[in-house]
Amino acid sequence: MQQSSALDTDVAIETPEHIVFRYRLAGPARRLAAYFIDLLVCYTAFAVVAFLILAASMGFEAASGAAGDAFGAGVGLVLLVLFAVQWLYFAVLEAWRGTTPGKAAVGCRVVTTTGRPIGMREAALRNVLRAADALPLASSVGLLSIAGLTSMSVTKRFQRLGDLVAGTMVIVPERARAAEPLVLWPAAEPHESAQIDGADVWLDAEERQAIEMFLRRRSRLGRAREIELASMISPAIAGRFGLTGPDPARLLALVYDRAANAGRGDSPPSERPPEMPRSWR
Repeated sequence: MQQSSALDTDVAIETPEHIVFRYRLAGPARRLAAYFIDLLVCYTAFAVVAFLILAASMGFEAASGAAGDAFGAGVGLVLLVLFAVQWLYFAVLEAWRGTTPGKAAVGCRVVTTTGRPIGMREAALRNVLRAADALPLASSVGLLSIAGLTSMSVTKRFQRLGDLVAGTMVIVPERARAAEPLVLWPAAEPHESAQIDGADVWLDAEERQAIEMFLRRRSRLGRAREIELASMISPAIAGRFGLTGPDPARLLALVYDRAANAGRGDSPPSERPPEMPRSWR
């Protein structure tokens, strides 16, 4: 993970609603590892299926006495399976789930350049052009994708030829952080503590979920957008508990910190040392 992360970078995408999301791009080393895993998975499965088909066809031929007919049909079926492995494995899985077993193993996902999930069209386009990515050594079955590596090296989103045509990129999604506590940092000032201590702060499940989602994503937003979104929620919350403050985002953080830790026997996040990970203001 640490070795390949040096080849990864970030890209910022702004939605029509002017919300900026930042994605971490998967570098060539990570993508090559994913590709090798996928080759191992799909060709191992192919070898097993091919063996079973040929063994069954030979057994049927020996039992029926139809010389060559059953075995020839088995070979034809094996070729169809090989075609499916080479051309459908990646396209179908990426269109369905946005990832393959190999990509999932190294934490990668394919999305469009606008950050949206890809469909069958994009998945088919990017995988049909694997042959072009393998040039000039197409006989290497993509193991030495010189054209693809060159393309990834000169494009800011590490896009191979198939990605450029399909309008896709490979990202490293942020790991789920639901189990990680949100930590209030910097800690509450004396005047903030006095104000929040004097209020009976509580949030229902939907309010806690909405505020937590905002707090976890605020680092990806610009300051102006952060204040704009917080201002949509904070007036009702502040009015309910009689709280005041010039920064609506900070006010939401204080309220969430108190509501999330009400009744805890240990120290709340605001009293924990600054070395705690995942801090929020």
